[in-house]
Amino acid sequence: MLDANAATPAAMAPRGRTPPLVPEVEDIQRGYDQLVCEERGIRGTQVRLFTFPHGSTDASRTVVCLPGLGASGRSFAPMEPLADAYRLLLWTPPLKTPATHTPLQWNLSVLNHPESRLPERFALLGSSYGSLLSIAYALEHPTRVKALVLVSPVASVRRVRRLALTLSTLVRAPRPLAYVFAPTVARVLGGPSLPPEGRAEIVREARRLSSLELLRRLRDILAADFLHRLGELRVPTLIIEGGRDLLVPPAAARDVAARVQGAELEFLPTASHLPYMSHPEAFNARVSDFLARHPD
Repeated sequence: MLDANAATPAAMAPRGRTPPLVPEVEDIQRGYDQLVCEERGIRGTQVRLFTFPHGSTDASRTVVCLPGLGASGRSFAPMEPLADAYRLLLWTPPLKTPATHTPLQWNLSVLNHPESRLPERFALLGSSYGSLLSIAYALEHPTRVKALVLVSPVASVRRVRRLALTLSTLVRAPRPLAYVFAPTVARVLGGPSLPPEGRAEIVREARRLSSLELLRRLRDILAADFLHRLGELRVPTLIIEGGRDLLVPPAAARDVAARVQGAELEFLPTASHLPYMSHPEAFNARVSDFLARHPD
């Protein structure tokens, strides 16, 4: 995370050039600052769990949201309109994985541990790397997942554009290169419709991860291949994909949908990899409709 004495992007920009239109990443940006953060100790590690201060507390309508690579649960702040109807638990994977587990294995065990205090059954919404966790969790614990929403789904690295995946590692570029590359990467992932405060949110949270932890999570993605097991899923599933996603191509979403029995596929044509941040109204409408049709 950036320190208070770090030079600002504006100070580091060459004279005569306009710095990237991204707010200071040290601060929580407008729209992402209304969330309540709780730290839960689970298996000796700390998990940040964000909730909406006036959201539903009905455990039977719980939706656990798992963010993408390097992001926190706070990235789901634009889902606030759904908080009256659903108990949204915006989960942030632990910042460090013990050497005894891969990040995927560790996150699955933490999610399923009694100390997580999750209800016996809940809906699961995962974005990108979070979709990989969601798929793996639903396969391991099918009786606990009542509905599944996969956003920009990552089920196999064979369906991920490796160049874009490599580009995503530039959020860890050392300062001052971080100021050059990180906003660009966030812009590529979020697309032109991602607001500046959304880009700042992605950049700030990605810089909280150590280079080693990010590398270990990338290895999870590179090793992933759940395509042959998607047919085992027997849970109502919605897949949401951006038509301009530069990391997970639309064909990958179609492939996942074709392999999951009864899966619904929704495209947001002008969205990129983070549709819940860039196109919240359309995204929330589709998720709300899906969850309303699959309450149990």
